[in-house]
Parts: sequence; structure tokens; C-alpha cells
Amino acid sequence: MPYRSFGALCDVVEGFTGITTAGAALVHVIAGYNRVLAGLDPRDNRVHKWSFLAPVSWLTIAENVTGTATGVYNAGTDTTTITATTAIFTPEQVGTDITVATLAAALPIASYTSTTIVVATGGEDFSGKAVSLPHHGFYDLPTDFAGLVEPPVYPWPNTARTATLTAAPYEVFDRWRQGHYTGVPKRFAVLAKAQVSGAKQTWCLTVDPHPDADYIIRYRYQADPATPTDASDKYPVGGAFMDVAYEYAALADAELKLQHTSSRMETRFQQHMVACIDDDSAFYENFGPVSMADAE
Repeated sequence: MPYRSFGALCDVVEGFTGITTAGAALVHVIAGYNRVLAGLDPRDNRVHKWSFLAPVSWLTIAENVTGTATGVYNAGTDTTTITATTAIFTPEQVGTDITVATLAAALPIASYTSTTIVVATGGEDFSGKAVSLPHHGFYDLPTDFAGLVEPPVYPWPNTARTATLTAAPYEVFDRWRQGHYTGVPKRFAVLAKAQVSGAKQTWCLTVDPHPDADYIIRYRYQADPATPTDASDKYPVGGAFMDVAYEYAALADAELKLQHTSSRMETRFQQHMVACIDDDSAFYENFGPVSMADAE
């Protein structure tokens, strides 16, 4: 069974429309792709949840964040201004200690200036040294993240590692306010990150309490696939069994928007969409939760 790239699907649309203007075919491929991913079943207009849009992922909840920094000591104030080479600081780290390689004692962070600059109490001059401090508590989720399918859990049995529980962001932040407690994280909240102009919305996860070691959590999330581009090395999600549905979805969009009198492509799209929904449902049933339950 073929598994064609977005570039190859654009070529198919160009062959159907006869229009080779740059970007013309891609418009129909994008529209068809989004239509398929929406999962509307032609038989009853119910939404089918595609199994491949709920991928499994792992996230490391790190205890510390590390980097390289330079410190300038001020004897008059007995403070050291520490400048990191990368953005590793946040205001939440004020009150915690930063460890600097070659310094005998950790330095308490007294104030936050920017993501690359903090001021610590005590210290001395140093240059290009490895530093470590408690993680700021915000862990980036995948760039295609669009929501959790279910709460994350720790992947292996351990009496100390219970399943994490949902919590409101305010509850997590309020518990942070009460003190710099550490331990096995038992609560989490998903937060939207500030959107950068021209970039896709991204998300992060925060936990309570702050981890006392590095932990790994496992979770499934709703994926928001990237917008197609007319490229030979970019492929649709879902694998080969979805290929024909994507093809006829694009052709049906071209047929409609170019006002073709025939609805032949729309008919074929609906046939293949139904087949893909049934195949996906059968695959998930046969190799998803049922087989896992049988294995226990």
C-alpha cells in the first residue's frame, strides 16, 4: 500500500486540475487533510477519534536545571551577579540555592533579573563554570500537544510513585507559595505558554511538590499535526492505510472549489473515509485496551 508525501499528493491534485501554479494544489491538500483529521463519519455525522492522534509520550520531570555561567562578585554588597549562557532562570528560583563548580558552598539566590541573570548572596568571581539549581518547575510538552487524553502516570511500580492527580494551576502555585517543598510530584497542571508572534501555541506542565529527584511520567495526548507543505520528505499522520483517504479528500476539495459538475471524487472520498474509520476502530480494539486486559 502506498504512503505518499504531501509533495506527492500535491502532484496528484495538479494532475487532476491541470493547474501547476505554485501553492495551488497545496490549498486542496491542506483542506482535505484537515477534513480527514476532523474525523466526521459520512454515515452518521459522528466524530471518530483517530487512534494515531492520541500518541504516547514520556516526560522527564527534572530535579535540577544546569548550565554554564560567569559570576562577578561585589564586595560592597557581598553579592555575586551570575550570568548564564542560556535561559535557565525564573523568578520562582529566588530563595533556592545555586551550586557553582569549584565553589565550596552553594549560593542563595537573592533576586531575579532576567532569564539569564540572577543575583546571589556571597560568592566570588568565576568564569565559564558549570552551575546547577532547582528546576524552575515548568516542563515543555510536545510542540504538537493539544490536550491530555488522560492524566499522566509513573510508568513503573513504586510505593513512593503514585499516579499524579489533576490540580488547578492556582492550587499548584499556592502550594509553591507555602514553601520550597520537595518530594515525589503528586499533582500537576497543564499551562499555556505565552505565544510568540508568528509561532504555534505551545504548552507546558508543572508539578507539586518540586521533584526531589529526576522522575519520568508517561501520558497520552491529543496531537495537533503540523500544517502540510509541498515537500517530498513531509508525510501525513496515520500511516499507509490513510493514504487514499487523504488523496480523495484533496481531490474532492478541488472538485468542489473548481465547480466541477461531477461529484465523483466526493463519492470516492466518503467511501474511503468510511473504510479508514472502520479500520482504525478495528485496529484500536484489537491491539489497544482489549489485548492489554487479556494479557493481565
